[in-house]
Amino acid sequence: MPNIVVLGAGVSGLTCALLLAKQPGNTVTVVAKHMPGDYDVEYTSPWAGANVLPMALEKDSRWERRTWPELQRLAATVPEAGLHFQTARVLRRTKDIHSGLRAALSDGLFQPSPWYSDLMPDFKELPPSTLPAGIHSACEFTSVCINTPVYLSWLVGECAKRGVVFQRAVLGHIGEAAGMGGGKRVDVVVNAAGLGAHKLGGVMDGKMYPARGQIVVVRNSAGGVMPTTSGCDDGEDEVVYVMERALGGGTVLGGTYMKGNWDGVSDMEIAKRIMQRVVEVHPELTGGKGVEALDVIRHGVGLRPAREGGVRIEKERIGGTWVVHNYGHAGWGYQGSYGCRQPPSELPISRPGQLPVTAPINTIPSSSPSHPRSIWFTTTATMADHHPPIHQQAIRLAVSIATGRHPLSALIAPALFLADVFLCALIIWKVPYTEIDWQAYMSQISQFLSGERDYTRIHGGTGPLVYPAAHVYIYTGLHRLTDGGRNILLAQQLFGVLYMAALAVVMACYRRAGVPPYAFPLLILSKRLHSIFVLRCFNDCFAVLFLWLAILAFQQRAWRAGALLYTLGLGVKMSLLLVLPAVGVVLLLGAGFAAAVQLALVMGLVQVLIAVPFLVENPAGYLGRAFELSRQFFFKWTVNWRFVGEEVFPSRGFAVALLGLHTAVLAVFVTTRWLKPSRKSLVQLVQPMLLGKSPFTAQEQRAVARDVTPRFIMTAILSANVVGLLFARSLHYQFYAYLAWATPYLLWRSGVHPVVQYALWAAQEWAWNVFPSTPASSGVVVGVLAIMVALIWHQSSSSESLGGILPTVESSSSSSPYMFLTNFFGLHTQVSRDPNCQGHRPPTSRAASATPSRRAQC
Repeated sequence: MPNIVVLGAGVSGLTCALLLAKQPGNTVTVVAKHMPGDYDVEYTSPWAGANVLPMALEKDSRWERRTWPELQRLAATVPEAGLHFQTARVLRRTKDIHSGLRAALSDGLFQPSPWYSDLMPDFKELPPSTLPAGIHSACEFTSVCINTPVYLSWLVGECAKRGVVFQRAVLGHIGEAAGMGGGKRVDVVVNAAGLGAHKLGGVMDGKMYPARGQIVVVRNSAGGVMPTTSGCDDGEDEVVYVMERALGGGTVLGGTYMKGNWDGVSDMEIAKRIMQRVVEVHPELTGGKGVEALDVIRHGVGLRPAREGGVRIEKERIGGTWVVHNYGHAGWGYQGSYGCRQPPSELPISRPGQLPVTAPINTIPSSSPSHPRSIWFTTTATMADHHPPIHQQAIRLAVSIATGRHPLSALIAPALFLADVFLCALIIWKVPYTEIDWQAYMSQISQFLSGERDYTRIHGGTGPLVYPAAHVYIYTGLHRLTDGGRNILLAQQLFGVLYMAALAVVMACYRRAGVPPYAFPLLILSKRLHSIFVLRCFNDCFAVLFLWLAILAFQQRAWRAGALLYTLGLGVKMSLLLVLPAVGVVLLLGAGFAAAVQLALVMGLVQVLIAVPFLVENPAGYLGRAFELSRQFFFKWTVNWRFVGEEVFPSRGFAVALLGLHTAVLAVFVTTRWLKPSRKSLVQLVQPMLLGKSPFTAQEQRAVARDVTPRFIMTAILSANVVGLLFARSLHYQFYAYLAWATPYLLWRSGVHPVVQYALWAAQEWAWNVFPSTPASSGVVVGVLAIMVALIWHQSSSSESLGGILPTVESSSSSSPYMFLTNFFGLHTQVSRDPNCQGHRPPTSRAASATPSRRAQC
């Protein structure tokens, strides 16, 4: 008897459970955080309108053709289900027709001579003489409107009659569902978690994002008509629709489709616009009395579970259990909850001594109305269980762990951390210390402790003191702890602790950004990085620690702490100036204009305060040495520009060219990538700021701040860092401290295959370990940096913001790490796919992707 757990109690999960429960022999358990009767912004189904408006183009219309008859039957014969017939009125605006605006006309709903004219009952085009001003053409047909709270409760009742068990639970990892089958082995888990798939362990689908829908529910009757228009003048993320729910459920006025917006609070300004638009389109709602005659029951907000590239429909093994993914429907959950009864693919679940049983799960449309697909489970009589060879099972387990899809994935980072503790201890014990700058640091500190405060008079064995004041204070502490620098072993041990502390912070940042475990080994494998910390004791180690602490604080939205940590790092070494533009953008977008200005002043004040003893003595000398921008570099020490030759390297023309390129590439990143969450151009941002005003309204600032995610923050700051390193006048070996821990993240973030990520990392590591540098090694250094910059710029162009929707660890894509590793080892995930559907890739026609989502009924 197949034992099935359905994860999620929205319309998709409940319909799956009902269809499965109708099949003899199936045992079904629904596990969910939210159940019908709950109202939570992330529990989308109760907030939906919902009705049937065919959105697909004809080539993708099969699922709607097969779904409509079931909803029609329920409306006609099962009144307690909460469906009733209404007249849908589709209005095509003249300006949308003439402009060819894809946001309107790519919807199959608004196409002239639509394919659904032979599907929907009573279809007719309205005479032009009856159309209101601004409407090019219109059609009407019979549809249904669903009282969603009633319908969800009806689904629960139908499931309960068939023995479905309901269990509330909050799962941290999808693997936990395999233990929720009533004490028996679970054969299949159906993942209908909706927006929860974004953060569910083992899934962590980075392509999931909310599409905020705001509605107003009123007591006014729409008179049996459900009008909707092809667009509106209030913005591309605002739409117009009206639907009157059955059984006295009120009339839903909509709406919005705000991608990436997590705000669960109703915006009264948007609500006013919704009501005004609806009354203009359908004045019968108030009998011609205007907005004032609307009798509001409530305002509501729901977050549609949208997904870049469409719905995810496929199956895979996670931790030894079959998982069928069924999420990402945006606003199409109700229209896609029934469908094709034909089984295009089968999933074998072999258990001995059982008769064949087939159970249709669902036909799920894409959020970009894609092709229909039924997923059937087949249990076949057999003498014994059939399993892949043991080596394939082992490889699958390893891949599952590496991509974050197994409970053991959580142990990767701690295990690597402990391994690095032993590695650092082994290096300190076995590898001889190398003197480069330590004695010079100690000599300079001795002069400081003797009372010298003029930076121009403080020198060491390698030259003058050229680091800001925080460096002096930190190494003063080390001077005292290590007996004036003579206890080298203790210094190495202290730097070993410093290294491990920095690694812990880096791993925390990676975890908050959702980086899969397979990238973590690269954090501990760098020979050069260990050398910089525990064999050289460079001051860059402290600057790097402060940088990563600042990133972690920013990821936690601790803007003041992050700004303070960043400026302390800058007080150690001016190399952190490279990321200042990104830090400024992060603070502006995340904290707001006023707070960003205040924090900028605080950062400047900190620099002044720590430098007071030196500024009092010789301000020009301090600034000229600590923040010297015209420093001349020796060709023999360069790691990155050896290949240009000794004649070109010191030339002013070369320096000016690098500065120009650095400025230009930074400008490109700022304007085309980092400012994406603002939804404004650079000019629109700068003009009000020059007048001392915020470029955002309070509502805009809240929306922008929500897009400043941990991933956005980390990507912006680290990409600014590698852009700066790419065009640096000269890189010395200790500069690798700023690059080593950034590289695995940026390579993962670029979206290239894991093998390519490891190959580029290895090439970079090799180049930085060649001493002295050669033309070949320096070419590799610059080449890998250039590749990373190009990849991260290109990849972030396909997402709505740098922190938004990007491929992470997703088995639905053949280019994803999971599928690549699986195919690399010769395994097969047995993914169910319609031959005409590329379920894991964005549709080639925008008609099938972006627009239908805008019409979702919430």
